[in-house]
Amino acid sequence: MTRLAQFGVIELEEVLDAMRQCPRGLHALSFPLGEEVTNLEASSLRIPWWTGKMHHSLLPGLFETCQIMQLLQIEKGDCVLLIGPRGNWWTELLMYIGAERIVVLEPDEVRREVLIERWGELRLDVVAKAFDCEIDMIGVDQLDDYTPQDGFDRVLSTGMFPSLPLSIMMRVQDQGYAVLPIENEGRSMLQLIQHHGKGELMAQSVACWDVDPWPDEILIAFETGAAIERGDEFDETRMAVERAWCEANMMPTRDRFGPARMLDMVERVWYSIDPVHSDVLDGESGGLRELVSDDMFRMGHVLLQMGIFELASEHQGEAFRLAPTAESATFLGWALSEMDDSWGALGWCRKAIETDDRLGNPWNDIGAILLQMEQPTAAIPWLAAATRAQRYDAPGHPWSNLARAHDTLGNRMAAFDAARTALEHAPNDENCLRIIDDLSGFLL
Repeated sequence: MTRLAQFGVIELEEVLDAMRQCPRGLHALSFPLGEEVTNLEASSLRIPWWTGKMHHSLLPGLFETCQIMQLLQIEKGDCVLLIGPRGNWWTELLMYIGAERIVVLEPDEVRREVLIERWGELRLDVVAKAFDCEIDMIGVDQLDDYTPQDGFDRVLSTGMFPSLPLSIMMRVQDQGYAVLPIENEGRSMLQLIQHHGKGELMAQSVACWDVDPWPDEILIAFETGAAIERGDEFDETRMAVERAWCEANMMPTRDRFGPARMLDMVERVWYSIDPVHSDVLDGESGGLRELVSDDMFRMGHVLLQMGIFELASEHQGEAFRLAPTAESATFLGWALSEMDDSWGALGWCRKAIETDDRLGNPWNDIGAILLQMEQPTAAIPWLAAATRAQRYDAPGHPWSNLARAHDTLGNRMAAFDAARTALEHAPNDENCLRIIDDLSGFLL
């Protein structure tokens, strides 16, 4: 949380304090591997609070949560309607931030019963009394009875509406506002909506928040006040819990918050590399340990591309610790290199080679780092090995670096041959084009 504050993500002190006081992990499903993963709660992954693929089954990440809590601008004594609570975490946060009354609308009766049970098990009912905060967990058919006469100060929905829900906005007081995801050109756009004159509403689009849409049955209930049929019972079996953890991050942009361009980048980077577990046979998928490790790796890769190197290194380190792959060790080395820790980067690239020497990236990265350290002679064997690697998606890179190393040492023919090979893979490599141009006259 301190790091998010340092990055400027959290500006409101009361939000920062609340998020420090209310850990996300307490409200998640128990992790089947016990204490083996220590920082899932603090990671940028989504984590499940409910089994199965039912909508709104995930706890959003720390980044998304602090952004939306700040948008709400909760003031002491506010009355808040939270539609689709996603477990009890956000309810607890709203209480700590200063809401005096929170009406939690969970349409599904089974979920509502589980929420009430977990709230009591964590003794949050006692905490609510200490905060003098009134908490009501209700169904759609009870909403009229729990709506204040003047309306709610704030309304927040964690599910997407197909259009502006007038039945919800009628429950917002004149000086209050709602934070609602509304469908816009096929995406879920978070909008800040408030009254603007008599009978008019003003909506301000904030960013994409790629949340699950409300099912038709619940949308109808919002309009009519009808009760929702009781859903499936909560599946507490280990298999169901493991499946929930395995599927929590299958859709990389689900519940992510940010500009559409950023979400598109997340999806593109997420699927760009598949880590290889040497102990998993070809054609088989790994177990929970490997799947969560891969999620950590992919999230770390996204953070690398965003230039958030410290967080990226933490995700890659946890990915390697949980289920070692050459990819996670290599990308940890990459992050350390970006943070000017060359020796740490070299160490993790060596660790990657020890894990799986077929991957070409760490061989190339060691050579590239040695080139930066002005050791071209030492770099050449590593770069040459990278050109012979069985697994390398960008074979032009080691050839380009090899050309640089030979060029620095004055090995003109070797530099020319390496540059020519590199251009077969990457025709626009400026370094190799320069070497070819510089050496063409000499070789003729």
